[in-house]
Amino acid sequence: MRKIILTISLAAIVVIGAWIYWAFHSVQIAHWALNSIYIPEQAGPWGDSFGAYNALFGALGATAVVGTLLLQGRALRLQQEDQHRQRFEANFFQLLGVIRENRRDVRFANSEKYLLANPKAKDQVKREHFAFRAAYREMRYAIIGALRQKQDITVEELAKLYAENVHVRYESTLGAYFRLVYETLDRVERDDRLTYEEKNEFGNLVRGQMTSFEVAIAGCNALNDFAKDFKRLIIRFRLLKYAKKGEVYDELLKHYPPETFQGRETNRAPDPESVEDVDDDNGWDE
Repeated sequence: MRKIILTISLAAIVVIGAWIYWAFHSVQIAHWALNSIYIPEQAGPWGDSFGAYNALFGALGATAVVGTLLLQGRALRLQQEDQHRQRFEANFFQLLGVIRENRRDVRFANSEKYLLANPKAKDQVKREHFAFRAAYREMRYAIIGALRQKQDITVEELAKLYAENVHVRYESTLGAYFRLVYETLDRVERDDRLTYEEKNEFGNLVRGQMTSFEVAIAGCNALNDFAKDFKRLIIRFRLLKYAKKGEVYDELLKHYPPETFQGRETNRAPDPESVEDVDDDNGWDE
């Protein structure tokens, strides 16, 4: 943009300067060109030759007008894109705020079967981040029980385990929360003015709001039909990069492509579970 404006400005200065110089030195220029301005048979054709220059300057003027219109159009598009981005960012951060507020309403209590199998667990309704941790442990318990009966769990069976042990019991809070996350990521992905890199940045902001327990549960949620195409968004924004390692994580690895668990700066395979990743409260209680 600056180069175009500079070029047009320099061209205008040259044309105006030449015109001013001609206005004050036209007689001298004529004498220099014809040796004598008083020779009619030479002066006439010489004067007529300027018709071509008039056409040239007219064309240059028209070009300048077109260039000005193009610059104005480009400036208008840039302004519109900037205004769109400002509106999008405002709406996006409002949605992030709603996600945080909705997280405070999330509730979850472990089932009687889970409590009987884990005597140290507290029989109480968990809230906010603790609710997701309790839901994660319920899902982990269900997976461990299923693996005792068979070697492999299919994607349909994993989705059913989540639906029966987590979703149907607290759908009113967990379901609403994940619908908000879905809506936020879907708006980012559908925006036709954001670049691919900008969409990645917004997706990272959403992922950064979620704990390792949340993203693991989100991965299980997205395998069900009631989650629409949430799985597509989880893969697109690599939401499982920081998922809690363990039995749930191992099952998700089987049903999501490897890049879902990786950062964009690397193509390494996901790191294996480490000893330090075990819950610090013996795995079940808060």
